[in-house]
Parts: sequence; C-alpha cells; structure tokens
Amino acid sequence: MIEDALNLYDEMTQRRILPTKITYTVVISGMCKAKRTHDAHRMFELMKTRGCRPDSATYNALLDGFCKCGQIDEAFKLFKSFRADGYNVGIRGFGCLIDGLIKAKRISGAEKLFQQVLDAGLVPDIILYTIMMRGLTELGRMEDATNMLRDMIGKGVMPDTRCYNVLIKGFCDLGLLDEARSLELEISQHNQFPNSCTYTILICGLCRNGLLGEAQEIFNGMEKLNCSPSVVTFNALIDGLCKAAKVDEARLMLHKMEIGKNPSLFLRLSQGTDRVLDSASLHKKVETLVESGLIHKAYKLLIQLADSGVVPNIKTYNTLINGMCKDGQVDRALKVFEELKHKGHFPDSVTYATLIEGLQRVDREGDAYKLFKHMNENGCKPSASVYKTLMTWSCRRRKTSVAFGLWLEYLRSLAGREGEALKSTEKYFEKGDFEMAVRSLLEMDMKLVDFDSGPYNIWLVGLCQTNRVDVAIRTFSVLEEFNVVVSAPGCVKLIEALCSEGNLGKAVDVFLYTIERGYKLMPRVCNGLLQRLLGSKERAAVAFELLDKMKSVGYDLNSCVHHNTRFLIRHRYSERISENVLSAAR
Repeated sequence: MIEDALNLYDEMTQRRILPTKITYTVVISGMCKAKRTHDAHRMFELMKTRGCRPDSATYNALLDGFCKCGQIDEAFKLFKSFRADGYNVGIRGFGCLIDGLIKAKRISGAEKLFQQVLDAGLVPDIILYTIMMRGLTELGRMEDATNMLRDMIGKGVMPDTRCYNVLIKGFCDLGLLDEARSLELEISQHNQFPNSCTYTILICGLCRNGLLGEAQEIFNGMEKLNCSPSVVTFNALIDGLCKAAKVDEARLMLHKMEIGKNPSLFLRLSQGTDRVLDSASLHKKVETLVESGLIHKAYKLLIQLADSGVVPNIKTYNTLINGMCKDGQVDRALKVFEELKHKGHFPDSVTYATLIEGLQRVDREGDAYKLFKHMNENGCKPSASVYKTLMTWSCRRRKTSVAFGLWLEYLRSLAGREGEALKSTEKYFEKGDFEMAVRSLLEMDMKLVDFDSGPYNIWLVGLCQTNRVDVAIRTFSVLEEFNVVVSAPGCVKLIEALCSEGNLGKAVDVFLYTIERGYKLMPRVCNGLLQRLLGSKERAAVAFELLDKMKSVGYDLNSCVHHNTRFLIRHRYSERISENVLSAAR
C-alpha cells in the first residue's frame, strides 16, 4: 500500500502538482507505519527544503513513528532538532516519547520526562496519564499507579474506562483480585461503564487464580449488562475451562461462540431431544425444517447464526485442542482439527505443534510424524518450536542422533544459513565427534541475531538420558566456553548422571554453575548430591562448603535438607569435632 502511495506522490511531482502539508504528512505517516523511518525523515527534510513548513501533525507523525519502531535515541535527537526549528512539542509529542521509553522498559527515563512536562507547566491529558500508569503497572508498582490516578482526578482530568482497564489488569496480574473488582465498581462513579475489555481482563485474572466459578458468573452477567463478549473473552474462558480439565464445558462454550451472542437461541438449540451441538446436527436440523416445509424458519435460523456476531478464531480452536491433548483426548482434538478446516480456518504452527506434542504424549510417534509431513505439504512451514518438540521426544526415546538431524534439517530450511558450515557440522556428526559438531554449529550460530540455545539444551538432556555422560560433560564445557546458558533441567540431568557415574567433582562444578545462574534446584537433586558427598569422609568438607553456598544464595535449608541428609551431616560433624579434640590432646 505504501508503494502505491509513493507512486502517486511521484506522479504528482512529475505533473508539477505541489504536495501540501497534508500530502507530506500522510506519506510520512505511511512510511513510519511501514517501518521505513529513515525514508520518512528524508521526506520530512525534503518537505522543508521545498518551502512547505511542517505543522504539529507532521512533527508528531515522525516522532511517533521512530518511537513505535523502538528507535528511542533517534527520536530524542529529532525532539532536539524540532526544538531548534522553533517547534514546541506539546503533550502529544511528549506522550510519543514517554510511550516509547516505557515500551523500551526505560521507566526511569519516562518518569523524568513526565516530571519535565509538569515542570514546564503543561497539563497531562488522559492519554499521557494512561501511558504512565501502564508503565508503572507493568513493573508491579500498583501503589504509584493508583496514586497517579488520584492525582489525575484531583487535577480535574477524569479517567475513562481504558484508563481503569490498565489499573485493573495491573492488579489482576499480581493476583490482587479484590482491588481489581473494587476499581471495576468505581468506573461508574465517573459516568463511565465497564466494557468488554474490562470483563475480559477480570475473567483472565480469575481463571489464572483458579476462580473459574466467579469468571463464569462475570461472563454470564455480561449479557444482562448488554455487553457482548469478544473473541478474546471467549478465548480466556475456554482456556480457563481447559486448564481446569473441564474440556466438555469448553467445547460447549466454543459451540456457544459459534451460535453467537443470542442466549435464547443458544439455549433453544443446545437443549431438548434434537440438540444442535455441532455442524452435522445443525445441518440435520436445517434439513428437517426444509423437508417439513418450514423453509423460512430454516433460513431465519441460519441468518441468526450468521449475524450473531462473535466467531471463533484459530486461537480459540488452539486453546481447545491444547486442553483436549493435555487431558489425553487426542482423538477428539484431531476431530476438532478437521472441523476447523471445514469451517474455513487455517491451522497455524501452534495448532500443529500442540497436536504433535499430544500425539507424542500418548506414544503415537508415527502419527506425530505423519502430521509433521502433512504440515509441510499444506504450506504451513514448521516453526522452530515444532522441531524442538520432535527433538525433545526423540531424546526421551533415546534417539539423540535423530534429534540432531532434525535441527540440521530445520537450519537447512532457513534462508541465509551457511551451507558449507552445515556440511562441515554434518561430517563431524557422521564421524561420531559430537563435541566438534556442536562446536562447529555454535561458531556459525553465535553470529546470528536470532540465536536459540534450546536445541543445545535438548541435546545435553538427551546425552544424559542415553548415559553418554562423558560426551554430555564435554558438551557442557563447550557451551560454557561460548557463553551459552545451560537450562536448569539440563543441569539437573547432568548432575544426576554424573552422580550415577561417581564423578562427584564434576557434579559439584555443575551445581555451582546453577548457583551462579540463580537457579534453585529441587530438594531431591540437592539431597542426592549432598548424600553422596557426605557418604565419603574425604568429601564431607565439600558438602559443608556447598551447604554454606546454598544458604548464602537463599536456599531454605530447614525445608530443603531431608532427614537422611541431616543424619549424615550430624555424623560427619561429630567426626570433625572428635578429630579436633584428639588433635588438641596431642
């Protein structure tokens, strides 16, 4: 679209029709939306050289474009140049900059700039206050955000529903649901009304905290308040039902979504002897009406369905499929998969990844690979997460070689990857030199912006699961050398494998690595290592040092250390005291 606009602009200039401020502003705004900010800046400079003076809309369009593209430092340079041009950036301009700083997680900078607005005697509007409150809530600073709301009201700026929604979401994210509900009630005090977004935020928060019943009450109450649920509202409740293992209710909710927002229609169709609960029964219902001569009634029913508003999207179906797979109902999930295609939806990478994971969970590896092949054939390019799912399950089935091959296949499918480097990696792997294969791959991967440590951690776990502990520890060393973060599960598997081999020195090294990374391991893992160390008189001192380290980084030793471990600690401690006494006696 932006190319068409630029072609029209070129045609204007060729015909010697001088662009106006509005024309320039529209083109600059379009370039910014297309993330061509530097081209937009050049157009802005061209506009000035041609004697067309920018107005506030032009200045703000350019400033907003740089901020939305995350180019905050460049935006501040523009801000300074605008002031040098004699343009006083108003509330809208400050709002663009503050919003950009918040999105870049630079909240302290946003607060300083907001204070500058106040010091300059400018009065922030509702939009700027809302931006600031959003930034504070994202950091969990609810007291500061609430104080800003009160300050805003005190200065005569009345909050709108969107402003309240920001605060309600902040409280819900922290699990402070009573405070969130209190704010919902406060909205009406300022001649505003909760909207679909308000209720969706509350439903999400309640479901996340296990209060599904209350979430359903809010959902059911929306109809009475003449507030129609959106697709996001339905998705939130369906997700909550699936997580509570209420898959049948989730399925019924999907059907209600398809029937629409007409509750009487839903009740009429979902109750009685000839219930309409899927497309087949709906077709049968329409067919029966037509055969009975009630063609108008059949037509009216279909029109009601078509005009009822909310239609499930692919995210809705993905949520339901995920819930069914986690509940072990993979065949039902596959049925929904077929249904969504018949209804004109296109499965995405998330749909396929969820089903592949579900099939692997019930040990249907062959069907999982068939679906993977089907994904490719239907033009849905498998994402990295799909490959990693297959790799994880290959490692669990002790097929580390298959896992490595899968990732090489994924890398070959990407544009811009070095073909020769991949061939070199493959040669190392074919020779059985896994360490050099990993090193070769890392030398290539570390140059990329989108480096993914996931596959390396999957391989590390896989090597431990196949008892290739020597290769696993060498791989761990290579990952450390390249500053690749080894995940907590990878460290746990490696510690357990090293303990089984009796290589306690290396196991301690890996445990110390987890402490440096800030990981807190499960008591089972900690006690396993400590007991093996305390089982040897020579290594007991290392166990005591490890306990001191654990305490210093916040491990609660009272709850973490098991009874058997405590017994060994007391035993070794008594030995140390006895030895010290004997040594002193000599």
